[in-house]
Amino acid sequence: MTTDKKKVLIVDDEPAILGMLTKSLSVDHERYEVMTAEDGSKALEILSREDVSLVVSDIKMPGISGLHLLTQIRDNYSHIKVILMTGFGSEEMRNQVKENGGLHFLEKPFSANHLLNLIREQITYDDVGFAGTLNNVQLTDLIQMCCLSGLSMGISVKKGSQAGVIHIKDGNIIHAECEDNIGEEAFYKILTWESGKFETMGAVPVPEATINKNYQYLLLEALRISDEKEKKRDSSEDNIEGISSSPVSDNIRLLIVDDSPMMCKILSDIFTGDESIEVVGTAENGEEALKKISELKPDIITLDVNMPVMDGSTALKHIMIKSPCPVVIISSVGSSSQMNVIDFLCLGAADFIKKPVKNEAFKQHQKQMIDSIHLAAKAKISNFQRAKTAIITSKKENKQRENTPCSSIMVVCSGAGGYTELIKFVSLLPRDFSACLVLLQAMPPEFLNPFTEYIDKRSLATILPLQNDSPLLSGRCYVGTSENSLKLNSLEKGYFLCSDSGVSKSGRTDKCLQSIADYYPKDVLVVLMSGADVGDLDGLRSIKEKNGRIIAQKLNSCMVPYPLEKAIEADLVEQEASHAEIARQITDS
Repeated sequence: MTTDKKKVLIVDDEPAILGMLTKSLSVDHERYEVMTAEDGSKALEILSREDVSLVVSDIKMPGISGLHLLTQIRDNYSHIKVILMTGFGSEEMRNQVKENGGLHFLEKPFSANHLLNLIREQITYDDVGFAGTLNNVQLTDLIQMCCLSGLSMGISVKKGSQAGVIHIKDGNIIHAECEDNIGEEAFYKILTWESGKFETMGAVPVPEATINKNYQYLLLEALRISDEKEKKRDSSEDNIEGISSSPVSDNIRLLIVDDSPMMCKILSDIFTGDESIEVVGTAENGEEALKKISELKPDIITLDVNMPVMDGSTALKHIMIKSPCPVVIISSVGSSSQMNVIDFLCLGAADFIKKPVKNEAFKQHQKQMIDSIHLAAKAKISNFQRAKTAIITSKKENKQRENTPCSSIMVVCSGAGGYTELIKFVSLLPRDFSACLVLLQAMPPEFLNPFTEYIDKRSLATILPLQNDSPLLSGRCYVGTSENSLKLNSLEKGYFLCSDSGVSKSGRTDKCLQSIADYYPKDVLVVLMSGADVGDLDGLRSIKEKNGRIIAQKLNSCMVPYPLEKAIEADLVEQEASHAEIARQITDS
């Protein structure tokens, strides 16, 4: 065990509170060293050069809030534990702290001794770890808990005479051994055992790392392999009994989940209107859906939000862990359901489409729904990663650029599977940048305002909904929907995006990008994210012909990479980049 003294960082913009907490914690000076920072920026600077074990931070601070600081720590220093405190707590805030991996949530005023005991518990826990056989807990649940909490430990697993061990370091699965197997092969073998016992060890010495993939992918892949084994076993049993297995079909196998029999009938009629879609079943709640998923093995699922017995949110969580499959949320877009839809997208749903309504636009909506199913069915669920972002509690406007026409334009096109990538992207934007950003997400127009409000709360930058005749200003980020026809106009006061009537859906993105290429005299940067609407590629070709640049999200991180592959195969994309690398290009512009 190392004899180096642990370090605890206290972050608060109130000097009096910093002084009081420092004095209270000084009684443990032999156990750990107390450091202080008066804001989130100073805290991140300290973390970049000091080996800190635990951070205790206020939530409401100017600039970088405690929640944003928590997110940064989870992304860059996963081994550091975080306790957040506030005098203005709410249940929503408590849930955010929990979802983003916070250790404890303290509401002021609280006893200094209470905080003292929490810190002692964690510092001691780091030194000794814990051991013992765990009952009534699934191995996958334990691994997720360890990874989300940024822990380091070994897990010994036994099944009869077989034995294996999984090593986790700072919340990452780095090594596994099972008999003669090591690395990923050993990890998958252990997790596909149907029975056995497992026991946790402390932070044991770790061999050389043999696994470098994120834990979400590893767990989902293990579940897929386990499912394949079950399918083979079932197939073998069927053959023994003389029962032929179901014929292989190239059709998209769709399961509809909705508590309304009438809606199930309407959706079935819509989707069976396409010969390549086969509705293999319906379910009236989440519990029934989980049973039918196991029986029917659908390629894609449509899921309602509000249902009895088991609601859509609970069902989606089970699907993502136990039976990973593309899920499209089909819901009304009333104010009561809008935030629920965003939560579903953040849990791994590939896309969201409106429930059909019998009106003059019904046939057009029907085609859009079918197109969405075709695209989402190609989603690679193993590439999904939750967007761990925090709410920004305060923003400072840059008054100097308040009405400055844009000096450069960047257009981000996103679609199915791209919601979480946009959320992560905007959370990395700096407060001050000179470019004008236009985010075009394929979504119903009624969803524009709530989605804009959601991402604006998670970005230091100013995010605004793109309205008709919006002036494009420097340092602003506008969110629009590719379901609306837009074109760029150039006037004496600058550039404006306005509606472009008479353009078919298939040509909207092309026409928008062509107008930008025609009217904007400087270089333009276009970014393609998961599921982006690339049209017939005519708009992208216009951008490239006018010396604009086109980059794409890295394909191996896309839930729906097909449209991006189409642009890459046409030799229109100059590079692939992560959302973090894309955000850096904004800073450098």
